[in-house]
Amino acid sequence: MIPQSERQVSQLVELIKGHRNAVDAEAKRLRTPEILTTFDKWSHCSWCLSVAGDCLVRLRLLLEQSFNFVETIGVVAVARYVFEMSLWLRLFSLDSRYGLVYYAELLRTQRRYWKDYRVQLDREITLLREFEDKEHNAQTRAMSNTSISTDSRKLNDDLLSIRNHIDNEAARRFSIYAEQAKTNGYGFQAYLLEKKVVPIIDQSLANVDSEQTAFYARIPQSIKVMIPANWHWRQLAQKVGLTDEYDFIYSFSSKLLHATPLSITTDQKNLELPEMAVFLKYINIKIVEVIELTREYQPIAT
Repeated sequence: MIPQSERQVSQLVELIKGHRNAVDAEAKRLRTPEILTTFDKWSHCSWCLSVAGDCLVRLRLLLEQSFNFVETIGVVAVARYVFEMSLWLRLFSLDSRYGLVYYAELLRTQRRYWKDYRVQLDREITLLREFEDKEHNAQTRAMSNTSISTDSRKLNDDLLSIRNHIDNEAARRFSIYAEQAKTNGYGFQAYLLEKKVVPIIDQSLANVDSEQTAFYARIPQSIKVMIPANWHWRQLAQKVGLTDEYDFIYSFSSKLLHATPLSITTDQKNLELPEMAVFLKYINIKIVEVIELTREYQPIAT
């Protein structure tokens, strides 16, 4: 006999997956070619409508991908994601001008992404040059200590050993491009980053900076005062009466998703079945809420 709690979890998963058709229908209703082509980035109503459609598309992906196998980290992460999604939609319902606050936050996060990427590229280039120098110096020493005419096989073995040692060292360091450097060479890979990738990142960052400048030059002061100087989900949750949900979801997710002493030194590594059922119930409720909130929007941007 299947335990009651296990049966309950299974039923909740099926209930959640059962929202797929409703989510898909709403997504199609709010993602028509007409809506996409009439989008106006300076209109808070356009942003509310667009984000509502985007939320449904993201929710559809979660339903397709996150409930085929149910496990603790995935369930908690989905719960936190749908909470934040519902928070945005509630803010839009509270005051549609939050559509432009969303735009401001989008620009801010885009800028942070490109800036962080640029910093990482500088680290990568420095690291690749470091490995290039190490490899070159080691190879130079090996060749100076070996007579090619008398022991070419040993030299080849030594050079191969040096390359393998450098490759292994690079693999232990966080590097996006270290694997490509094994083929291209560390120096040439650094050159490719400097000449091919860095200009693209710099241009993307310049584009975001330009758009951000234009945004703050154009929007009225009444919108500017709504934009948080620093993004705090709890402060925004207070505006729409979701503080209790925030505290519950974030306390659990922080405990499970971060390597704190509490999450590491504990006998309980996963949610117990009753706890899993609580989170699944919450996810189900939030999915229904998202669907209901998006149904407020008409398929014509105004």
